Amino acid sequence: MATEIARKEAKAAPAKREYIEILGDTVVPVRILSAIVISIALSIGGYFLGKSIFPKIAEAKMVGSYSLLLGIAGSVLGLIICASLFKPSRILTEEETSSEGMEEILLSMQTDPQAEYELIKNDPVTKKEMEELGILETFKRSGGRTHE
Repeated sequence: MATEIARKEAKAAPAKREYIEILGDTVVPVRILSAIVISIALSIGGYFLGKSIFPKIAEAKMVGSYSLLLGIAGSVLGLIICASLFKPSRILTEEETSSEGMEEILLSMQTDPQAEYELIKNDPVTKKEMEELGILETFKRSGGRTHE
């Protein structure tokens, strides 16, 4: 079932996909629901399988513990299956930004680079973070220019 869903999604045009945001990550709703169903089924299935098998081979007071461990193993198996079925569909690329590129980005956001630099210069926390990330100089070059 899940592989069929993954195949259908792969054939769908990226523009037609609907995304939702969960815990700061953007996901396809069908994939997340499939992953939840798979994980729950394997976890609960492992637990109830343990409840039926372990009374025959373990002490009565240990059946609950062993069943819980088998349920946890089902969760791990669900994690492995879902990770192999639902690969990330986005590709992240990094490239170094020049001061011209930074200025272009700020202008496309309808932001004045010089005004942004002034705000950063007057905020010691933001200035320190940008220095630690090594992007203050690039930002300084793009924001330090005067626009006419």
